Amino acid sequence: MSDENIVVVQHLEKKYKSGTHAVKGISFNVKKGEIFGMLGPNGAGKTTTLQMMGTLLGITEGKIKILDYDVSAESNLVRENIGFALQEAGLDSLSTVKELITFHVKLFGFSGADVEKRVEQSLSLLDLHEYSNQMIPELSGGTQRRLDLAVSLVHDPKLLILDEPTTGLDPAHRSDLWSLLKKLKSEKGITIVMSTHYMEEADVLCDRLAIIDSGEIVAIDTPQKLKKTIGKDRIEFKLFKSLSDEQIRSMKERFDEADVSIKESFFTVKVDDGEEALLDTLKSIIEMDVKVKGTKVLRPTLDDVYLKYTGKRLEEVQ
Repeated sequence: MSDENIVVVQHLEKKYKSGTHAVKGISFNVKKGEIFGMLGPNGAGKTTTLQMMGTLLGITEGKIKILDYDVSAESNLVRENIGFALQEAGLDSLSTVKELITFHVKLFGFSGADVEKRVEQSLSLLDLHEYSNQMIPELSGGTQRRLDLAVSLVHDPKLLILDEPTTGLDPAHRSDLWSLLKKLKSEKGITIVMSTHYMEEADVLCDRLAIIDSGEIVAIDTPQKLKKTIGKDRIEFKLFKSLSDEQIRSMKERFDEADVSIKESFFTVKVDDGEEALLDTLKSIIEMDVKVKGTKVLRPTLDDVYLKYTGKRLEEVQ
C-alpha cells in the first residue's frame, strides 16, 4: 500500500429536494492499494456517498477527486478508471455469462483480438469458465456476484467501488467473495472502496474503516486501532461456586479493583493482552483457592466500537 491518495473526499454534502440531508460534510482519503470500508446501517449515507463517487449522483456541496480527476467536472475520465458494482447485481437475464462479459468489453471500446483476450482474462480471474455458456438466471447468488465483479473489471479499472458486495449471500459464498477481493488487491493492485453493514466483513477485509452514522463519519482508522480505543482485553473465568468474601478481597488486592468485575457464576479481569496474560492470571487465581470451571478471552469487537461512537448496536438499527 502506498501513500498516494487514489480518492480524496472533502466536505461532501448531499441534500435531496425532499429535504433529506443524506450526507453531512464528510471528508476522507483512500490510499492506493487499500481496501477502504464504510460501516453503518441502511440509511446512514453509505450508498449515497458511493454513488456520488461513481458519478451516478450529483454532489450538493464539497468535492471528490479520483486519480486527480474532479468527479463533477471530469466525470467521463473518472468512469474510464473505475469499476462499480451496485447492491443489486445489474445482469441481463437473457444473456449467457460469456455473452454478457463480451458485451461489456465491447462497450468499453475494445475490438478484434482484444475482445477475446479480455473475455478470457475475466473468466479466469473470477473463476467463471465452467459457467461461460450458462444463462444468468441459472446461476447461484454467489456466482452472479462474481459475474457482476467480472463485468466491473473488464477495462482494468484502478479503483473498484462496491456497494454492500455480499448482501444476500450465505456464509460460504460470502467467505469466497472475501478471498476474491483480497486476491484482486494483492495480485492486481486494485484499490477498493466498499460499504458494508457486516461487522465481520469490515474486520476481515478492510485496511481502514469509516464508521458512518446519520450521514456523518464518527470514527475512522484501521479496525485494530478502532478496537484499541475500547480498552483492554478481558479474561472471563467461570466458577463452580460463588466467591467468598475473603476471595473477593484477595482478588481486589491482587488485581486493580477497576479491572475486576464479579458476578454470581463468573468474574472477569481486564488485561492488556488476554492470550499472553491468561496463564499467569489463572495461576494467581488458583493460588487464592478459587475453583475455575472454564476460561474465555474476550477481545474488544467492532460492535463495541460502533456502540461507543454511535450509542447503539448496529443490529438494532438495521
